[in-house]
This record gives sequence, C-alpha cells and structure tokens, in this order.
Amino acid sequence: MSEIGVRILRWLARVSAVIVAGGYFSLMAGEILAAPHSGPPMHFIEWFGIFLLTAAMIAILLAWNWELPGALVSLGCLAMFVSVIRIGKYAPIVVMAAPGLLYLTDWLVRRLAHPPHHLTL
Repeated sequence: MSEIGVRILRWLARVSAVIVAGGYFSLMAGEILAAPHSGPPMHFIEWFGIFLLTAAMIAILLAWNWELPGALVSLGCLAMFVSVIRIGKYAPIVVMAAPGLLYLTDWLVRRLAHPPHHLTL
C-alpha cells in the first residue's frame, strides 16, 4: 500500500473513532443528564453491558496513540458484549467495531510495510 494510502487509512480510523465514540458518549450524557425514559439499569448484566461498551469506546480513543492495544481491547469488549448481552440487531455493534477494525488494519499494514529488523531472515 502506498504511503498516502496508509495515511488515509490511519486518519479514517481516527475520524471514525472520534465520531463513533462521540456519538456514544453523547447518548450516554443524554441519558444521564436528561430525564431517562427507560429508567436506570436494574440488573448487574445491564451495568456490565454499559461498562463493556464504555470500555470499548475509551479503547478506540486510546488507539489514536496505541493502535494495536486499543483496537484489541475495543474489539474484545465488543465481542464480550455480544456474547453476554443478547440483542436483536447487531448493526450498532458493527458500527462500533469499525474503528477498531480500521486501527487493526492500519497496524497490520504498517508492520508488513516496515517489519522489525530483528524478525527479518
């Protein structure tokens, strides 16, 4: 991949992370600050789901500097959310996973383009 393509991929990951995390935190702020229509979470599993989604969003923001750890933590939290919380539609989870996948792709492309010297034969 060309250097311009790599830069575009990195900035696409960063912009998508800010948009997705910003949307998530805006919704959370609206639920906390405004009068919530559904009431607070009642069970531990609901709180755990909120924790996992929040951790995933924080991780994709941290991936701005640490691509691989941020991407893996974000995708891991989303995978755990899907396995623990049963929801009917997965489109929001796919949208939340997109920045993590982009960061992971960016990390892989950069490592393949410039492999560490100690790993070359």
